[in-house]
Amino acid sequence: MSTLLPRTKGEQTHARLRRVAAAEFAQRGFHSTKVSDIVKASGLSQPTFYSYFESKEAAYEELVGEFRQRLEALISTLLIKTSLETGQLVDSVAESFLKFFDFLAQDPDLTQIGFFQPPGCTLTKAGMARWIGNNIAKEQQIGLFRSDVPAQMIGKAFVGMVDQMGRDVVDAPTRRANARWCAVLLCEGLRFR
Repeated sequence: MSTLLPRTKGEQTHARLRRVAAAEFAQRGFHSTKVSDIVKASGLSQPTFYSYFESKEAAYEELVGEFRQRLEALISTLLIKTSLETGQLVDSVAESFLKFFDFLAQDPDLTQIGFFQPPGCTLTKAGMARWIGNNIAKEQQIGLFRSDVPAQMIGKAFVGMVDQMGRDVVDAPTRRANARWCAVLLCEGLRFR
């Protein structure tokens, strides 16, 4: 969610509804959450809810849409633009994994509905794989990654690793260690040398 504090009473109410809606969707799932659950947990009325959101679906789409926009913006910052030595490449990819893990840990409720729960997770992960694949294709052109493996396949593998490792609620040092192992596996493979 936005890091800026809302200033007006209306902005504060909107932020409160968003925060509570994210928590309710995360706990109950989209289909089981009702507007009445959100307003009860927020201490507000249904007319107040409907003055900010057209429907439960609109509230959900606003939250998941924000999550996807922030994720896409993060991915756009991760493009490697120059050639790197193998050790530097592993370090750079590890930092990318760490940024994803930290991003997922920032707001657990929003992450739950935007990345792990249906119906929103499918489109989020497909977009993420595409955005990462586009970065990989550019990085393949400068010789960072092998070009005989389709960039979109690498993007999907990256998303699969983030998906599985991101499910664990772990502290910052463990996220860093997990990021390193994911980078080593992605960049150097499974083969014993």
